[in-house]
Amino acid sequence: MKFSGSFVLAACIFATVADTSFVDGFVPLSGVKTPSLSTRLHYDIQRDPQPNDNVWAILSNTEKWIANTLADAQTGNSNPLSRKEVSYVCETSNDPAMILANIFRKVKEARQLGESHAQDQEALIDEKGEDKHNRITLRQTQVLVIPANEELNQSFHVFDAVINAVNAARKAARDLVTDHSLEKLDEQMYGEAEDRDWVVSVNCAHLHPEYGKKTPQQELKEMQEEEEEGEVDLNLKEYKRQRILARRSPYPSVVIEVRSMAPPEFAPPPPSGPVSPKSIDEIDVESEEGESSSGAADDKIDADVVNKLEALFSKSSLDSDRTEEGDFYESIGSHIETFSSVTPLMVAQNWINKNDASFEITQCAFTVSDATYVDEAYEFVFTNLGMQTSQFLESTGSTGGAASKAQAKDVQKRQYMVLPHFLSSSATSLEKFTTQATEIIRTLPSISDKVELTCFHPEAVDEGKRCPVPVIVLQWKGD
Repeated sequence: MKFSGSFVLAACIFATVADTSFVDGFVPLSGVKTPSLSTRLHYDIQRDPQPNDNVWAILSNTEKWIANTLADAQTGNSNPLSRKEVSYVCETSNDPAMILANIFRKVKEARQLGESHAQDQEALIDEKGEDKHNRITLRQTQVLVIPANEELNQSFHVFDAVINAVNAARKAARDLVTDHSLEKLDEQMYGEAEDRDWVVSVNCAHLHPEYGKKTPQQELKEMQEEEEEGEVDLNLKEYKRQRILARRSPYPSVVIEVRSMAPPEFAPPPPSGPVSPKSIDEIDVESEEGESSSGAADDKIDADVVNKLEALFSKSSLDSDRTEEGDFYESIGSHIETFSSVTPLMVAQNWINKNDASFEITQCAFTVSDATYVDEAYEFVFTNLGMQTSQFLESTGSTGGAASKAQAKDVQKRQYMVLPHFLSSSATSLEKFTTQATEIIRTLPSISDKVELTCFHPEAVDEGKRCPVPVIVLQWKGD
């Protein structure tokens, strides 16, 4: 069985984690009781894959399929995987919201990898110099395999709609006014930017066992177009068929590729041409102007001007009523930093308690995040959605006794996600972000009509939605 370098490394890490986890009371062969060690796992019992889904077999099949597909298209004896590193990750969750959250998490990690590579390269340039080190372009690919969700496995159109909505949201994020972009703009305006801005791009494509499968309406439309054209290019038709087959993987997968490259260097424009010499008259005029300006600069400043300036600057201090005691406390306070114990979460809770008519303390929850990037915010939103999806669907779908009714009553139907550092300067951007997140949710059949997203913002047009901090509200709809 052949695996890539990244996959072997992941297997070694998994084996190391598994060996360091012990159960309380387990006595090894040495006879000495080993203390229990807790290990953080990225999945829980409820989201384990099905028993017939073996993670290692899934990753192995995907890796072999990609290697064979590239081998069929390669020319010569070169290895098709040698041009860039390819790693494989299996998403074990079957919750569609958690799958979306993990997709955005992988996009975030890819972006962070590209940014850290840029910082490392600039550090090497500062250490060795421009002449001794050339900036290296980073290019890596990660394949995220998603085998556990039945909706995505059985329907290519659902999976295609989900990934297209994700890419549309990422494209629309370029127009959002984030707090990070404003800080970066200030650094550029005041000349505090340390290094050049690298070009970090993250692409997100998808594979599926039924990739390219058309609906009856699409097939009928294609036949009508062929009849109107009259001629069919068989070579072009075969080329399109081969492209579709090349993306029919064993399992639904998302291919995330990151590229980090230095910005292009623009050379200064060439000289416009020889400059004609100045005439004697022009030289005489410039010399006379230079003598007059130098003579004015040598003039001394009059003492009356100095007295007027001193009186002007001291006017505010003479008009203010200050005492010795006030000056004493003011001098102390000027050297003491003030810290507030009121957090953005507390501010949002107090405002919502007073102004939101839908707030009910028994069925509402609050979460807060320091996210500043768009991919981080999407991960935060869909993680919160995924934590409640299974619980809400089970409670609403259950029929029967008092226990199920009590469980349905205790479900948290409204959640406030506080984002104090995300889009805090633009209410329009937060509305666009909420709209894009809603469009992604609409592509999931299981929860498309059960969730509603709204937002509060300090600069909202509606006065009833002017919360002091940005808040996204997740509301579950009842039956």
